[in-house]
Amino acid sequence: MPAAAIARRAPPRPRRREPAEKQARILEAAQRLFVERGFAATTSADIAREAEVSEGIVFHHFGSKDSLLVAVAAEYGRGLTAAMFAESGEPHGLREAEAMLRAAFAYVRERGPLSRLLMLVPASVDQGSARHATREHIVGALAEAFERSQGHGLMRQLDARIVAELMHALVERALIECFVRGDGSREADYLRETVRCVAGATMCTPPE
Repeated sequence: MPAAAIARRAPPRPRRREPAEKQARILEAAQRLFVERGFAATTSADIAREAEVSEGIVFHHFGSKDSLLVAVAAEYGRGLTAAMFAESGEPHGLREAEAMLRAAFAYVRERGPLSRLLMLVPASVDQGSARHATREHIVGALAEAFERSQGHGLMRQLDARIVAELMHALVERALIECFVRGDGSREADYLRETVRCVAGATMCTPPE
């Protein structure tokens, strides 16, 4: 039989997955299993099976299960930051702050189980790393927004980075009380009071 005919009959080679695709599959699998089973009950072997990769590939890309949780937290932080600043344009003081906080509350509510997981990281995990991964994206974006507001005379002349760190702590506490310790039924109340606290502490014109 001619070599050309043999080549035509040969089964196609399986598509080789690129490293970025494998990383995405592993992250998606880890997030799904952490939420469904809990962090402690999920093993790296479970994640590998769910992502359809070898356990060695999981360790190659992420190093450990703890590092995977940090990566999941970082992805969550990027999404939360994007949601908060989705309509960011010219600074407009209180209305901008309220829109950002409303988006933050909605993002956390819509991702209920994942939000609760990341807000109450197990004691066995390096809590600083996982929380830091989420925190840094939000604090950096808030600091930039505060600097823009200061430039337009909408915010008091304060240290934008420090204020962003303090505001992040305030908002994180409000979200935990509303959605983790509470059942979310008082979301409107927590949102209203959080907006008042942020505006009262930072804006040139206090809220009514």
